Amino acid sequence: MYLIYLDESGNHNGWNNDQDHFVIGGIAVHEGQIQRVSSILDRIQSRFLADISIPIKFHATEIQSGKARFHGLSRTERQDMLDAVYDAIASIEYPHAVLFATAMHISAVKSSEQALRDTFEDVVRRVNTFLVRLNREGNPQKGLLIIDRATGTEDKYRTLISEFRGVGAQHGFLGNIVDIPYFSQSSDTRLLQFADFCAYAVFRSYERGDSQYLNKILPRFDRRAANSPRIDGLKYITDARL
Repeated sequence: MYLIYLDESGNHNGWNNDQDHFVIGGIAVHEGQIQRVSSILDRIQSRFLADISIPIKFHATEIQSGKARFHGLSRTERQDMLDAVYDAIASIEYPHAVLFATAMHISAVKSSEQALRDTFEDVVRRVNTFLVRLNREGNPQKGLLIIDRATGTEDKYRTLISEFRGVGAQHGFLGNIVDIPYFSQSSDTRLLQFADFCAYAVFRSYERGDSQYLNKILPRFDRRAANSPRIDGLKYITDARL
């Protein structure tokens, strides 16, 4: 079983907020690797915030801007922390953890509802394709979605998954995604914090033209083969043709 942690970056109402992109991205982690992957952020916290004994929430934009618990860190320390997180993500072996993301440009949709639906459908379809491929290789796996509750769109996500399961998504059925999506606070699980960093790296690359973080983790996105030039786990949608 893979647990698929997803988070948003940007706003699917972006055209009302001076943004051109909306991203849903995250990390699929095999159930046997949850504790090991989670402990990575614990070690980074101990390195940079040794005086704080309880786990704190790592949030990419807060580190970048020096807000919340990261206010007391210098710009260099915060940059080093971001680099440490992205280097750690890049070091996780396939297939213990695999990254997925879909970035939507506002030119591709006509409404905020379509932006959310199409972006979510695409990223979940990519996860399902990954699971189908594992099954064909003799490694049967299913996936369970866990989404950051802070997005505020829980009912919409539940409705969309029910729709995809009942009548099929635009590109076929998502038969390897089990049950309904589950929702959690990112402060409660390190894996949703990793999902935040994944979505943020993709958003920053397409929205601001800054790919320094995405380049670090790009090899961790799903591919059909380790040396394949095609990245199956990352999609950039720029017009109405999906």
